[in-house]
Amino acid sequence: MNKIITIIVFSIQLFANDIEDVKKAIHLNWENVAQKKVSGFIHPNGSWMAHSDGSFWDFQSVQDNKDLIEKSPNTLNFEPYHINVEIYGSKKDLAYALYYLSGTIERDGKVLVPNYRTRVSMLMKKERGKWLTVGHHYSPMHSGAGVQFD
Repeated sequence: MNKIITIIVFSIQLFANDIEDVKKAIHLNWENVAQKKVSGFIHPNGSWMAHSDGSFWDFQSVQDNKDLIEKSPNTLNFEPYHINVEIYGSKKDLAYALYYLSGTIERDGKVLVPNYRTRVSMLMKKERGKWLTVGHHYSPMHSGAGVQFD
């Protein structure tokens, strides 16, 4: 009986650590994006994305994602809120994260979008101890603005 309890407690702690690791990865990603840096958040094989501008699903390579952030004239100053994470898969190597983003979009020191607010759903895969994004969907919230790239 003690072995079963030990296994249960250990398993709960592992999932709690994974959930916190996913949340930290999300926060770090948006901190880096605000500095126009790409942090290795996207899976090496690429990721599916639907932007909050209402566009269709788009497959992005790591380079596509890097160019989107680093070569854009806009700076995305977003903060994630209310991050909820569930861990899935037989190996517990898949995470489904839901959260809100809020902030501003700026260009040349001027605010283009003062009220960026969107919902995010994201699928992540754990490889070699690191959580990487394989799919993400952004949709603007009521009374909020979506992303503007140009």
